Amino acid sequence: MKSYFATLSLTACCAWTISAQDIRQPAQDVSYPNASTSNSSIDVGFGPEGGAEALVVKTINSAKVSIRLAAFAFSSPLIVQALVAAKRRGVDIQIVVDQKHNVEEDKKRISRTALNALVGANIPVRTNSDYRLHHDKFIIVDTRHIQTGSLNYASSANRNSENVLVVWNDPGLAAKYLAHWESRFRNGADYSQK
Repeated sequence: MKSYFATLSLTACCAWTISAQDIRQPAQDVSYPNASTSNSSIDVGFGPEGGAEALVVKTINSAKVSIRLAAFAFSSPLIVQALVAAKRRGVDIQIVVDQKHNVEEDKKRISRTALNALVGANIPVRTNSDYRLHHDKFIIVDTRHIQTGSLNYASSANRNSENVLVVWNDPGLAAKYLAHWESRFRNGADYSQK
């Protein structure tokens, strides 16, 4: 098979090369030449030491206007509390999560309890079942800040080696994430309390 390469430059001072070998389709254009502004910055957090989930909560707490969240696993009480508090501050929040993991396979009702709390706070939640896994894990805040990484928004993730990255103040990058988020939310089904 062919090898495909893409380069993603996030800031003027830092560049990462993403290499994917033996994939079935060519990589999409992931070049990002205008990735930094003079005001952009990056924060990172790691788990299980506690920094990863704390950085997610910090990102949510920074919201003044809007939050768009995409998740595979969703059950963290701390993240639920931060989202409900943001909603009470008047932040417009919309969420899309994986249907199979959070509803169909949620035997202990942990994820559904978290989703029910969001719906009970009038936060629109949709589930997406268009993919084998809706494995996205990112948040867009105020159409300018992006949180992403390996951390699932679940309590169980705090036992794993995880990472979180926040790019602050980069509307161009946020627009790319928002377009992806909108496609997943649009194709999702409204979640109602179960």
